[in-house]
Amino acid sequence: MNEIVDRRNIKDFKTITFSKYKKSDAKKELVKSLLSGKLEDASYWSAEFISAGQFLYLWEIFILVISKNIHIGNPKLPIYLDMRINAFKDILNGGYSNNILKMRNNEKIRKLFAEVCCVICYSKKKNSYDVPKISESDFDFFYLTNKLSAKNKKHGRQSFKNEDPSEIFVAINELAWNISNKNKDTYKAIYWVEWILEYHKICKKKKIQKICARRQYPVEGKFQKEMVWIIWDVILVESKKRGDGLLKINTSLLNIFCLKYQESIKFKRKLIIYYALSMLTENYDLKLPVLKNVEIAEKIKSKINIIYKEIKKSEEKPATDYLFNNSINNGNLEKTIDKIDKLNTMTFIPRN
Repeated sequence: MNEIVDRRNIKDFKTITFSKYKKSDAKKELVKSLLSGKLEDASYWSAEFISAGQFLYLWEIFILVISKNIHIGNPKLPIYLDMRINAFKDILNGGYSNNILKMRNNEKIRKLFAEVCCVICYSKKKNSYDVPKISESDFDFFYLTNKLSAKNKKHGRQSFKNEDPSEIFVAINELAWNISNKNKDTYKAIYWVEWILEYHKICKKKKIQKICARRQYPVEGKFQKEMVWIIWDVILVESKKRGDGLLKINTSLLNIFCLKYQESIKFKRKLIIYYALSMLTENYDLKLPVLKNVEIAEKIKSKINIIYKEIKKSEEKPATDYLFNNSINNGNLEKTIDKIDKLNTMTFIPRN
């Protein structure tokens, strides 16, 4: 009754959702719903992406919101998200690898994403990070000297290897010092990460190859010699000093950072790095549960197919001729939002 049967393939959903909304517009609605705690709305928009087979795109939205707008507001959230991503991978590898669209009808998948939406909606929101801008003067030796605060060069030695470019040792040493238990300076730590990432861009622009020692992180071998892994070495070295709980959280953040890793990911997901830094530099309560009211998650999961029944109305049936239209107009979007409001009365999920 709520199983989706549609003639379109995954390529047809490159720029649109299942009901032909622009992905960018649907993303805005989903983010707005997640930030305002509107669970039913968030579940609807995530279902639009799921029905279109846009799973990685949906995970990226979740990762962005968690690292930008929640971070230390829900300290153990990375562990939860890492577990759910692994559960997703298990289902994917269980027979859907060659046809990811079929996964939209999997009950476990539908409930998994509904639960993730619930956890994000009910997580305490925090302000985004204050990220310093790096300019050309930041690479001037005399100007840079004024930025140094580490008392000696020992802080970065545990993370630095002989094959690593010596030009970035000072930045690595400063980063290690600013996340140490003695200093804990989030802004300065972020500054040095930004400096390293910008240095990478400059080298690439000038076609200067900077190869680091290979580090055995869960990415393709061709990416294992990038500068970003020295940053993660620094984070994990300090995390180990603080106990298993913090190490587990930052290891989960690392796993999320490595998801479908490509060269551009280091910039696209740099907020995950800042999340890990803030776990070492900020105050938070590790006793907080990932989700206080588990019953809310169970209720939305039990009602999730009501949403898919509504989305099913937008099917392009195999034997039906249709006019493919990639556009979305405001009237159509407003009608959908009205539909969501009606669905809200059917799902009986309490609002914040």
